[in-house]
Amino acid sequence: MEIGTEISRKIQSVIKGKLQELGAYVDGELPDYIMVMVANKKSQDQMTEDLSLFLGNNTIRFTVWLHGVLDKLLFI
Repeated sequence: MEIGTEISRKIQSVIKGKLQELGAYVDGELPDYIMVMVANKKSQDQMTEDLSLFLGNNTIRFTVWLHGVLDKLLFI
């Protein structure tokens, strides 16, 4: 398995766990959609706007967390 693919799967799994922790409805598509936004290098503000329909009051908390995780990955 390619390292990039393995990392992507782990990130997607962590995203799914965080969404469940926040009480968001999690199907297979929302984590995929978020991964597309990550791949497209959407800013935190863009993600907040795009995800607000799905995450409501938890949107900012989620996007701050996600960008923190992504920032940490830059140093690995």
